[in-house]
Amino acid sequence: MELYALIIAIVLIATASAQPEGATSSGRAGDSATVAKVGALYDAGRLADAQFEALKALDANKSLTDLERSQLFQVLGFCAVANDEDDNARRYFVAALRVNPSLSPDPITWSPKVRRVFDRAREEFALIARSEAEQRASREADICRQASLRALYLPGAGQAMKEEWGKSWLVGSAFWLSMGVFLYAEAKLPAARADYRNAIERDEILARYKDYRNLSRLAVFAGGGVAASYTFSFFDALWSRPNPSLLEMAAP
Repeated sequence: MELYALIIAIVLIATASAQPEGATSSGRAGDSATVAKVGALYDAGRLADAQFEALKALDANKSLTDLERSQLFQVLGFCAVANDEDDNARRYFVAALRVNPSLSPDPITWSPKVRRVFDRAREEFALIARSEAEQRASREADICRQASLRALYLPGAGQAMKEEWGKSWLVGSAFWLSMGVFLYAEAKLPAARADYRNAIERDEILARYKDYRNLSRLAVFAGGGVAASYTFSFFDALWSRPNPSLLEMAAP
């Protein structure tokens, strides 16, 4: 057993000494055959091959998970640091943070040189993320403003602009149905009022009054529906969050 442990220790020491400058280990677990292959090339000191395979995988493999993409960008960053290309390394680390914002350096397996470059990349990413968040909020506010203006002219149009098709149909239908009922009741009210005033017999008076009262209530109820659907359409278009895909389309 002691001989076996000694052999294992010698192999580990030899592997660590063979790694390129800038990192003591890639600090990743291979989550796919591609990532494992790239990591093995890097650990073997074949930096050019590791870079080529990582870039090829990122360019061609659309099925990579965010974690796998982050790991490939990490290897590219490690290779760049080993080649004294700190600016390229920083860009690769920023790309890794974009797909995995929770990424943090391993104080044991990442060398101080790699951690210094990564720290600069993390600061740059924080500035980029803050700027993008502000731009996204600005685009969102602009979309909401435009949607609310459309809702002023046509209830449901603001929701349609935000691609909320079901809500647009419901709001528009509620508005126009209420408007139709309101106009119908208002058109019938003058005649119902005249019939009520011209009634002579008691039963006729009660019947005509009932018809007039029901039409009046219907007009009030429908008018309230018109006002409520119109108001809801405007404020919902102004305040509801736009579809995320619409924000991406609106991005410069």
